[in-house]
Amino acid sequence: MLLNSNSYLSLQQIANDLKVSQRSIYYDLCRINEWLVDNEIPELEMVRGKGLFLSEEIRHRIEDCTEDREAEEVYIYSPMERIQIIICGIIYFSTPVHIDKLTDYCKVSRNTIFNDLRVVVNQLQKYDLKLEYKSKKGYIITGDAIKVRAVFLLNFQGLQSLFTNNGIRFVDQEKINRYEEILKQVEKELGVEYVPENRRSLAVLLPMMERGDENLSFADLKKQEMESCKEYKLVEKYFPHLSEKEKIYLCLHLLGGRIATSSEDIFENTSNEMVYEITKALVSEFEKVACVSFERREELERLLFVHINSSMYRYQYGIQNLDSLNEDIIREYPDLFEITKIVSRYLEKQIGLPIPDSEVAYLALHFGAYLPISNNKSERIRVLIVCANGISTGNMLKREIAKMFPEVEVVGIESATKILNAQAACELIVSTVKLKSVVPVIQVHPILTGRDKEILVRHLKLKNNAGYVNSNEIFSIVKPYISEGNYGKVQKLIEEYLYNGKSENYIELNNHKKGLLSVMDAHKIEIHNDKYKWTQALWMAGKYLMDINSIQSAYIDSIISQLRYYGPYMFIAPRVILAHSKPEAGVNKLDCSMHFFRNPVEFSEKDKANAVIILAARDQESHLKILRDIMTIFEADETIDALLERKDSYEILECFQKILVHKIKEEETE
Repeated sequence: MLLNSNSYLSLQQIANDLKVSQRSIYYDLCRINEWLVDNEIPELEMVRGKGLFLSEEIRHRIEDCTEDREAEEVYIYSPMERIQIIICGIIYFSTPVHIDKLTDYCKVSRNTIFNDLRVVVNQLQKYDLKLEYKSKKGYIITGDAIKVRAVFLLNFQGLQSLFTNNGIRFVDQEKINRYEEILKQVEKELGVEYVPENRRSLAVLLPMMERGDENLSFADLKKQEMESCKEYKLVEKYFPHLSEKEKIYLCLHLLGGRIATSSEDIFENTSNEMVYEITKALVSEFEKVACVSFERREELERLLFVHINSSMYRYQYGIQNLDSLNEDIIREYPDLFEITKIVSRYLEKQIGLPIPDSEVAYLALHFGAYLPISNNKSERIRVLIVCANGISTGNMLKREIAKMFPEVEVVGIESATKILNAQAACELIVSTVKLKSVVPVIQVHPILTGRDKEILVRHLKLKNNAGYVNSNEIFSIVKPYISEGNYGKVQKLIEEYLYNGKSENYIELNNHKKGLLSVMDAHKIEIHNDKYKWTQALWMAGKYLMDINSIQSAYIDSIISQLRYYGPYMFIAPRVILAHSKPEAGVNKLDCSMHFFRNPVEFSEKDKANAVIILAARDQESHLKILRDIMTIFEADETIDALLERKDSYEILECFQKILVHKIKEEETE
């Protein structure tokens, strides 16, 4: 944390971020200072009222010192890393693994390993796997063979940095490196580039594939179709010694792997036409459900096609792509995830298979990355993004930075191996991997955490609501009122206040979006007993929003025109229509109204609405939380009947509150 921070960190701030007590931080500081003294580096000193800070000189001395040491000599595994090492270590071998081996791998006592094994049991239960003990032999993990390997890949992802630094003792590093070079040759012949972490994980799996596993089973596999594909022929060419089942398993990973870049040939293949049509329809479905329109739709469709085309194999044959990144996506973008989950039902109908949350999360990243944001075209700081987690993650990271910092120009997204002359392209690199460059580098997580955002804020010195904050400009205002002897002190205090400990006052790091209840009141809800035509119903539903100047009459005109041209495509649930149009069609501010008709309003012979909702959105994103709440309210079929029985708008509003509060409690429990 100190190495990544450009300002003082208080003990309380460190304790909060690490979710431990201040006493624990004191103990850690003692150990850190012992290590610093051993390496002839000055101890950390607490500055009263500010906290801890590393000067540039001390920072470089620490980095130089740690880089000169072998990882296994200086590294102590965290509890989570021990769990990952234990799971991967047990799965990696064909025979039971004795506890003494596990203590050797993790460099801890037997008692610590026994405690860790309890956590391992709980982790495995999530995937219907078991940890079993063979008397006098050791531990094995049992269950579906494909799931076992999927869990291995999931846990190995967390150990990638240790693997790179020779910190994992049970794998043959040289052998894995040879396999990775062969896989790169396969990539070259396929005309694609897989995400580096996924390629490396697959290389680590290959020694396990060499042993063979007769328990591998692939439901509904069309063997002739599989053997005719280019991937299978390359597996036979480069890995002829694998058993038939293992060749199929490796081929499915190549077909279903996450691709970082691909050749244009993939779009010309006529066998992929069905997938491309599904992709285009899926984008249309998202636009309809989320009430947005994508400006760079064709670009989104092409990237989404590459993802879905490979994902089809995972859906069909049970090759699970478990990924710890999914949880980050779901946590950081809950509204986007929930809307994408609704949209994914269309994809499920088309392919006849359920779409797991892990895939929904990546679809959400693709959609989120292409939601337009307003641009400030003032002079910008040029930023290059380096991302090893794939196109969708890099694009989402680009969008988050552009949204947080309008003064920043993101000049591109590159992999670490492709950076050339960075100083000519940018003033700053934001990277998800450790990187050395003549240009300053800020390392962040693939899905930005609150801590990452705070570091970016402090480095770029930007303010959320009022744009760029220049401490020199503020100082020039107060300069005439202070004595010359205090110039330096006052300017320093201004800078510390703006960019160090007070940054949370200027930027809302969690970017919390207000939901339906923040815009809805009883005046915007009405119940009607009479029968109305659909055009009348829309004008009635929008009248109050026009009266309070949230929308102009042109907005309702635009909605009616769209429904006449495209038909009643705005139904989000049986008997519920969410009427909307583009922001430029007459929206003055974000708002919503709901009108309930006890006599259904007929939009077509098949489509009749008891609920007409007018949603007015100023942009392509601020309404997503409101939309998610609307989906939550109407997700149960019986909700409409229950609402129509209410006496007045106040009772309906109370019903909304109960449903949404219940949903929040459910999510907190989960």
